[in-house]
Amino acid sequence: MINLYDIKDPKFLRDLSIKELKELAEEIRKFLIENVSKTGGHLSSNLGVVELTIAMHYVFQDPNDELLFDVGHQSYVHKILTGRAKDFKNLRGYGGMSGYIKRSESSYDIWESGHSSTSISAASGLNKSNPEKRQIVLIGDSSISNGVAFEGLNYLGQIKSNNSPIIILNDNKMGISKSVGALSKSLLRLRTTKFYRGFKGLLTKILPGFVVRFFHRLKRSMKGLIQRDNIFEDLGYDYYGPYYGHDIKALIRLFKRIKNNKGPVLIQLITTKGKGYKYAEEDKEGFHGVKPFDIETGLPLNNNDKKMSYSQALADFLVEKRKTNEFFVVTPAMKAGERLNKFSELYPESFIDCGIAEEHATLMCAGMALHNKRSILLMYSTFSQRSYDMFLNDIARQDLPVIVGIDRAGIVGFDGETHQGIYDVSMFLSMPNFYVLMPMDLKELIGLFNLAFEINHPVVIRYPKIDEDITKLDFNYKCELYWEYLTKGKSLCIIGYGPDIKRIAKIVDKNDLDVTVVNARSIRPMDLGILRSVFERFNKIIVFEQVVRNGGLYHNILEFKENNNFNSRVLTHSFTSNDIIPNGSLDDLYDKYGLTDEKIKEYIINNLDNN
Repeated sequence: MINLYDIKDPKFLRDLSIKELKELAEEIRKFLIENVSKTGGHLSSNLGVVELTIAMHYVFQDPNDELLFDVGHQSYVHKILTGRAKDFKNLRGYGGMSGYIKRSESSYDIWESGHSSTSISAASGLNKSNPEKRQIVLIGDSSISNGVAFEGLNYLGQIKSNNSPIIILNDNKMGISKSVGALSKSLLRLRTTKFYRGFKGLLTKILPGFVVRFFHRLKRSMKGLIQRDNIFEDLGYDYYGPYYGHDIKALIRLFKRIKNNKGPVLIQLITTKGKGYKYAEEDKEGFHGVKPFDIETGLPLNNNDKKMSYSQALADFLVEKRKTNEFFVVTPAMKAGERLNKFSELYPESFIDCGIAEEHATLMCAGMALHNKRSILLMYSTFSQRSYDMFLNDIARQDLPVIVGIDRAGIVGFDGETHQGIYDVSMFLSMPNFYVLMPMDLKELIGLFNLAFEINHPVVIRYPKIDEDITKLDFNYKCELYWEYLTKGKSLCIIGYGPDIKRIAKIVDKNDLDVTVVNARSIRPMDLGILRSVFERFNKIIVFEQVVRNGGLYHNILEFKENNNFNSRVLTHSFTSNDIIPNGSLDDLYDKYGLTDEKIKEYIINNLDNN
């Protein structure tokens, strides 16, 4: 039995028999389930690529082979095989191992990929800059459907060199949610040609490599007899597949055979997301990214039924709102994350999952607005950045009334550097016409979305990845844009938005601090009446926001100060553009960045003393 903690690098794999490799695969599965059940993480994706990753490292050990993992959350097996099993005890924790590829962790980590679909283009650059090296790209979880991936495929299809990249398509029919779109249907046709798949599988197992290569060439010339054209061959790839992705022996033979191919190669492998753990196989969405759970039952640990996420509250509101209002809900492959399963079942004609295609989803909503159809576009803050140009030119410039829900705003914790939601405010405030709003609690979340339906301009409503105590939600409640005094004092004024400002008001009340706290729920437009009053009354103003300060509310308040010749000192409690927020629990990250209740209290008291 291989001790996973003794693994230093993948070279040992070639000393193992096929039987031992299969045992290793089962040991890795067991290890992943046990460890992720304690830390949380991306489980299903990694359980589906165990044999595949072992075979990749078994065959591609040449010093010139570079392994790239698109969507870093299918890289846990790679981390184990490159000597990092010991680091799983603090997976995604503060100071611990990243849940994604991280170049600083290992020389085997070639490409850092927190967002999907970037690996093929990255491989193009790596290949062009050093033609002696060959890139082996593992792309899956529906990332192939993204436009960036297609741009990379289109470019690489024309490269005919001895070391053209090899692309391995991990086809598990899933992203976070089930794959959608025409490409998914095209892949389905390839998967379901049972005679063709069985015939090829038999050839691979029983015939010598040169005979199989002959049949492969014969197939390419006569493919119309047994298989429809496929998009990959049309793009110029030597296409292999579909093959079963959990047979280590067959995978090793296949990879050895195509290793010396000239020109670009694409291999389609059929895998089962969540393989080896029944709860993950049965609930692929639920175990894509999972909190700590009980292995025996598959149920989350420390589940608090008395709390509700902002995503769930919004999803419940949209179900209720759709009873009396017509609108579309559009999301780029985030149906599960946005808790939209119920809405999609009740109103399938009003729900659109575009797959991993943020730019396309944004443009769709712009098109709907041109026909006076209201749409709600829901995506995570970190992914909204991919649609910057579409938000700017196609929604903001044309002043189209699209409502954009930005989830995971602010610090998100365990997902780490590539997923922190701290840039969207600066992004949207750089554009014309956008209203930018953020609620301080679930009640205001509902109120701002009701308000957004009455605004004939583009509206962004951002909300965090936290849970709150459940209260009875009034789905008819509506906020106003004006700011609100939460506390009133004479020594200092704090302006902010989101749950942080509500928490600050409680800290001020609890400690009887002589501080005025203002809920700036409308980041734009600013409440100029209250803002002017604040400058007239206070010598020191602190702007508190969980975003990068460049281009945020702080900078807009500074501009107001200069334009109106006020002398008050304006400070900010926020992030610099050089802050790269690591993975870790919210508690750890709040402590690091001065966001715990105790550190906020100390910060306020220090500024009172220095007033």
